Amino acid sequence: MDFLERMIENPLFIRWVFDTNMEIEQYWSDYLASHPEEADQLTALKEQLRIFRVPAERLSAEEKKELSASILHRLAIEKRQPYCRKFFLSVFRYAAISLIFFGIGGGLVYFLMKNEATSPALVSQVLSPAELNEPVLLLPQGRNVGLQSTNPTLDYSRAGQILLNNDSLIRLAVAHNIPEINQLVIPYGSRSKVILSDNTVVWLNAGSRLIYPSLFRDKTREVTLFGEAFFDVAENREKPFVVKTTSVDVKVLGTQFNISAYPEDNVVQTVLKAGSVSLRRHQAGLFEKEIVLKPNQMGAFNKTNNEAKVYEVDAGYYTIWTQGLLSFDQVDLNLIIKKVERYYNLRVDYGNPLAGSVKISGKLDLNKEKEEVFEYLGKVSGTKIDKINNGFYIIR
Repeated sequence: MDFLERMIENPLFIRWVFDTNMEIEQYWSDYLASHPEEADQLTALKEQLRIFRVPAERLSAEEKKELSASILHRLAIEKRQPYCRKFFLSVFRYAAISLIFFGIGGGLVYFLMKNEATSPALVSQVLSPAELNEPVLLLPQGRNVGLQSTNPTLDYSRAGQILLNNDSLIRLAVAHNIPEINQLVIPYGSRSKVILSDNTVVWLNAGSRLIYPSLFRDKTREVTLFGEAFFDVAENREKPFVVKTTSVDVKVLGTQFNISAYPEDNVVQTVLKAGSVSLRRHQAGLFEKEIVLKPNQMGAFNKTNNEAKVYEVDAGYYTIWTQGLLSFDQVDLNLIIKKVERYYNLRVDYGNPLAGSVKISGKLDLNKEKEEVFEYLGKVSGTKIDKINNGFYIIR
């Protein structure tokens, strides 16, 4: 990886350029002291990228388009100078993607870094679920623990230590009454169960990430979710439980609910099974009311148009995945295929794109072999699903 690529893909560099603070400045001061040979390149790159500087708040879809147009216009101007054009095209390859980045990849990093309690050391450990072969627990001080199971269980109810799979202990680096931020990253093809320090139970679905403290000591119990999880929240009226996603925050006292907030999905869904939750989008106006859900309601937030709607649903359809099952009633095939891809860590293409719009009903047991699952899906959808290799299938 060359210098340009290495810097653009470094989340701390992106933060340094666009939304720095004293801690970030100190990090790069130390870096330059230990890498003096990169000082000129680093300074030049930072100044060039400041051309693309945008306000720190999350961009709307329209602002993203405007920023894209602005970048392309500037590139067109630089086209008259061969060297600059070559440089800017290289920058554009990475920077335009990284700076119009809210929602995926860099957006995740930026979202984390907006939390002042999240240290550069922790964010520098950000890993993509797609690049992992097993679930990984990321601890401060660069401690990464491979969990060596496709369905691990982590239990934080014991002070100062984590019980892994009911048989081994992971000791925390600080005193048991001092919280530290942990990240649990679940690759595609895996799932996990986490018992937090307050006895809240979280089931994490494939391709998800949960960021949480080892101990809740603030006035609220806050966790951050990228992906899908089912929460069974321990009731504590003095300490509301808050789940943060890139688009909405979900606040509860004690309840059971499911959130699907994958960065690549256009809609964030919150489905309430029991109790009560309130939803508030990040860019809500001063007088915009929270959305309060009742059991068997779904709050759906569209990230493209910033609209939120409430639907009456059967919560069981949205929570049964915790048992390794999928249940669906008149649902587009492509939505079911997307869940199957994540669950088994594979890719499915369509020989005929219209096949994805076929509506199907039924129940899948994802504990079975994937060939059985695809055979059943083929029957209920009137298609044939052919295996190309172990990780790639085509719907005829």
